Amino acid sequence: MTPPSVFTISAGVSFVDALAEGVLNEIGDDPFLLSDSLILLPNRRSCRALRDAFLRIAAGRPLLLPAMRPIGETDEDELLIADALHGVAADLPPAIPTLRRQLSLAGLIREHAPDGAGISLDQAARLAGDLARLLDQVQTEGLSFDRLDELVPERFAEHWQRTLALLQVITTHWPAVLAKEGCLDPADRRNRLLAAQVESWRESPPDRRIIAAGSTGSIPAVAAPMPLLPPKTMTAGFIIYTSRPNPAS
Repeated sequence: MTPPSVFTISAGVSFVDALAEGVLNEIGDDPFLLSDSLILLPNRRSCRALRDAFLRIAAGRPLLLPAMRPIGETDEDELLIADALHGVAADLPPAIPTLRRQLSLAGLIREHAPDGAGISLDQAARLAGDLARLLDQVQTEGLSFDRLDELVPERFAEHWQRTLALLQVITTHWPAVLAKEGCLDPADRRNRLLAAQVESWRESPPDRRIIAAGSTGSIPAVAAPMPLLPPKTMTAGFIIYTSRPNPAS
């Protein structure tokens, strides 16, 4: 009988403590099996919390901790999972720095938004921060702005039309700025790296234990490396812990 590869953790217990204890119980006493494992987590905070949980449960016993990666983050150095991805990352344009993106968007707002010339620099910077977050959210969800023009029919209030005109800053003008800078948005680059990781695992299934923990798979690019991997990868030790009940558990 094939051992289960999907587990759930009840909402009433400490997620990281239950995860650490479950991993240690499943691996057994071999410290090298733990250190050779890879645990994929939603963010850096969960990586720190799980690291502390391992040490807490070990109660002073030396441990060789597993590798932990926050796949929900856009930081390339934190995201790279396989050695092969370093080559992929080198071939991709870099992510545009956060401050540089905000200032560039602020300039576009003052140049192209309705009454942009009357918008102060600090107001433009705040609006640019909002547009940057919108870009990240749309790209994280794997969506696009292709039908943005249909969002607000002309018969609606004028201020909605002005909002639509403002959003055209990121649909019409921002791609050209990125191309000129030779950069990508951080979330777009993260998605491309994750897509490359999925393809790498499809071609060459990993032979070490991989644990995806704490993600419900609501973000398409993050969900792809999980249960969508080929079945032989699952039997090679791809274990999924989720904080919500799962029909497969």
